[in-house]
Formats: sequence, structure tokens, C-alpha cells
Amino acid sequence: MVDLRDTLSDRMSGLEALAEKIPGYGGYKEKELRRAADQKLREHLAAKLGEQLRKAETVAGQMLTGPGLTQLDEFGTVNTRLQTLIDRVKTAAQGYAGFFDAVKIKENELDLLYEFDEEMLFKVDDLGAAIDGVQTALDSGDAAKIPGAVRAYGQAVGNALTTLDRRKDTLLGLE
Repeated sequence: MVDLRDTLSDRMSGLEALAEKIPGYGGYKEKELRRAADQKLREHLAAKLGEQLRKAETVAGQMLTGPGLTQLDEFGTVNTRLQTLIDRVKTAAQGYAGFFDAVKIKENELDLLYEFDEEMLFKVDDLGAAIDGVQTALDSGDAAKIPGAVRAYGQAVGNALTTLDRRKDTLLGLE
């Protein structure tokens, strides 16, 4: 995977490169580039999670008839939790700390936030696999397989939410 932090720093103009030589400016600019990379990654992550939600909503439509109907409420609850995850990713703090803020964010902490966001991309794959598992259970027509597949989907969403909570705790200095 491409590291957006490197891509953004490679695009600095000549003026920005000259400004890097000003004492104190370099560290400030480096933090801004890291924040920008984190923001771009989270936007990408929210879009990927949105794709998974749309796929899950298609599966939910298939559950309206047949053996999946008994699990539709639980599946809908998990979809709601996935929407909550998407909203939280979109609005997650960037790690910005102004000059007078009580919580100061350092470069290594910004890197940790970026790493949490990268980890979330793997969670998107887990969500996709769990949704595919529900689809497979529905396609099999075996009503006994569907509850376990729905629980696995719920667990995948829960794991992603836990990772996002750990990110927030890191930002607040609680971890």
C-alpha cells in the first residue's frame, strides 16, 4: 500500500522546500503533512466502508424472503452499527493540537493515528468477508447456517469499532 505521508511530502513546492530551512517551520509543516495524509486515508476508509454497507444492504434485501427473515432484525442492527462506524471514521479527530491546547500531539502520535487508520483498511476486508459469509449462508438455503454468519458479521463490525476506540484513546493519551 502507498504511504500517503511520503506522497504528500514529495509534492512540496520549491517555496515550501525553502521554508523548511526556517527554524521551527519544518516540524510544523511535517505535522501538517501527516495530518493531511491521515485525513485522506480516513476519507478513503469511509468510502470503502460505505461500499461494504451498500453490499450488506443488498444482502438484507435478499433476507426479506426465505430462511433469512428470522435474522433480518439482527442483521439490520449490525448494519446500523456499520453506519455508526462510517460516521465516526468521517468525523474522527485529525490529531490537531493548537498552541494553547492542553493535549499536545507529537509526530510519533500522528504516525500512530495513521497506523490505526491503515489497520482499519484490513478491517474493511474482514467486513467484506463476513458479509460474503452471510450471502453464502443465504444461498445455501440452510437456515441453520445463517445465524452464525450474521453473528460473524456483527463481530467484524465490533472489531472495527474497537480499533477505532483504541485510536481515540491513543489521541487522548489514554492508551
